[in-house]
Parts: sequence; C-alpha cells; structure tokens
Amino acid sequence: MTIYVWTAKNQFGHIVVREVAAESAEAAKTILLAQGYSEPVLKEDDIIAAARPGFPEKITVLGEEVKVSLEERIKGYDAPPATFWSSLKQGINESKLGCFILIAAAAFAGYRGNWTTVVLLMVALVAWLAFILCVCLPSIYYRKLHVASDWNRWNEMLSLVNTLRTIGRFSYIKVPESELIRNRARALTGLGRLDEALAEYNQFEGRPDCPSWLHKLHVGSLYVTAKHFDKAIECNLLSIAEKPTSTAWADLANRYARYQRDPAKARAAMAEADKSPIPEFAKPFRIRCLGIIAYLEGDFASAKRELETAIDMVEKAKGRPFRDGHLAVARAYLGCVLAKQGDSAGKRHFALAKEYLIATHEDELLAECRKLMGG
Repeated sequence: MTIYVWTAKNQFGHIVVREVAAESAEAAKTILLAQGYSEPVLKEDDIIAAARPGFPEKITVLGEEVKVSLEERIKGYDAPPATFWSSLKQGINESKLGCFILIAAAAFAGYRGNWTTVVLLMVALVAWLAFILCVCLPSIYYRKLHVASDWNRWNEMLSLVNTLRTIGRFSYIKVPESELIRNRARALTGLGRLDEALAEYNQFEGRPDCPSWLHKLHVGSLYVTAKHFDKAIECNLLSIAEKPTSTAWADLANRYARYQRDPAKARAAMAEADKSPIPEFAKPFRIRCLGIIAYLEGDFASAKRELETAIDMVEKAKGRPFRDGHLAVARAYLGCVLAKQGDSAGKRHFALAKEYLIATHEDELLAECRKLMGG
C-alpha cells in the first residue's frame, strides 16, 4: 500500500489535506470521493511516498521533539526558495518576542551600566540567530544543489554533496544519503564517469527509500545525462513494468518526443499517464510535453497553447526545483512554434532560453532553434 497525500474540499467547502493509503493513485482518489470530498488534487505521489523513508520520522531539537504537520509540509512545496537572508528573517519573525526581550534586557542593563550583562545578552542573541541559520542550512544548500543540477554544473554539484554531508553531521535536518548519492551519480555521469556513477548508485537499489522501480527510473535519468537515450527509455519501460505510475509514463512520453522525435509513441505514453491522477508538481511538465508532441505533429496552434500554459504555470511557481530548465526548454520549443507560424516573437523566446541551452549542451534543440530563427 502507498500513502498518497491530497488536498480536497470537504463538505463545508474548505480545502483540507488528507493522507490516503491505497494500491494506486486512482484507487486513492476513489476513496476520497466516496468519503464526500470533492476537487481532489494529488500532492504526493508514489515517487515522493517511496522517498520518504529516507528522511527521519522524528526531529529532536534541544531535547524537544519537533513535529511538522501534514499541512505545513504541503505548504512548504509552494514556499519561495530558502536563502540565508529569508531564513534569518523568518526565524526572527517567529521568535520576535524572545529577541525583543533580549534586546530590551540588554538596553536596560546598559542603562544601569552593567556592561558585562549587556555583552552576555548580546552573545545570547547572536548565538540564537546563528542557531536559526544552522537549522536552515540543509534546505539552503539542497536548493543550491538543485540549481547546480539544473544547469549541469557538475563540479559544483560534487562540492555541494560534500557540504551537505558535512552539515548532516551536526544538523537536526539531514538530506538522505541515497539522495546525495543520486545527485553525486548524476554529476559523475556528466563528467564522463558513467560506470563509476552506476556502481555507486546501484548499491542503493532495493533500500526502503529506493525500491527497484524507482531505482530504474533514476538510472534512466543518468542515461539521459550521458545522452544514451535508448538506454534511458529501456530503463523507463522496465520501471513501468514493475510499477506503472503516471509520472513514469509522462517521463517516457517526454523521452519519446524529445530524444526520438516520435510523436506517436509519445502520445500513446501520455495517454497511459492520463489514466491515473498526475501529481500537481508534474502538471506543467505534462503540459509542456503535450506542446512538444503537438509541435512534432505540425499542430502549431495546439503546441503554442500548451507551451504558453506550461510557461505561465512555472513562472508563477517561484520555488519550484529545476524551474530554469523547464522554462528554457518550453521557451525554445515555443520559439520554434512561432517561427513556423511566421511570428518573429519566437526570437525573443529563443533569446531567453539560449544561455541555458548552451550551458547544458542541448545541442539538438539549440541547432533547431538556430535553423528556424538564426543566432
């Protein structure tokens, strides 16, 4: 049984968060509807559910157990990316009463001429602010790792993996080792060390947070990085044979469209994806893929509509991981669509995507854009 997380409207019209244990996302949706909920939106699918065992169930800070509610966890998906400054601001805001008391006490001690007390109180305040930053370090650097991965900055990825391991030795919040190794494997693959990457990552196959079907899906991504696209599709199919999730089918559709330029197979795969609920975070990816398929089919009106929708959805999601890559690829294809329609606005979209395409060696797409729009 997989635990799926949904938002839905209850009988009073309020949006609530619910966990549903079921054999599939479709079965979970049926259970929700039977319980009287409406407008269900899948927030956590099979992939997130499979990865969760890698994260600690309980976090203890200064001897106290910290509990993160389901609602807070879901809210975090739409939060803006964490930075040192935003984390510090949030920490101060959440502990402003304590900070005010320390500052007020220090001011009073200074007024009384008790400078030793002032120094001690200020040290306590600085220590508290430092503690806030230390707690936030994993999320800050994990975000940096996502950005480096998105832009294929392989050496930076390796450095960030090591940094996150170091942080994990003293932080209450840790990024699972399987996730760090997966990112390390992607970086090694990008540096031309595919065999080494596979040898390291294969050790995690079958672990609670890396079941066989998910491992095959991630290995397929390594083959995409290595530009061994046929092997990537083979891994995709093997994963689907074990567990046919909507996300895996959508991923397969994308690979058929982008790397084999086969719209018929891509549309068939997407039809399979649409047989079960797709998680909210994957919806822009699905729509972008439909736009690419329509472009390959010569249906430029549909392609334009789908790609513009996908771009609009991700532009609004400021904290979405791999946002730059999604936008650049969608804009590049939209530029091609507009060029086919004789619309010079396509060059503007290509200009916005060009830096990313060059940095990540999207050579085939870059060549197509240059053929249609120059530059």
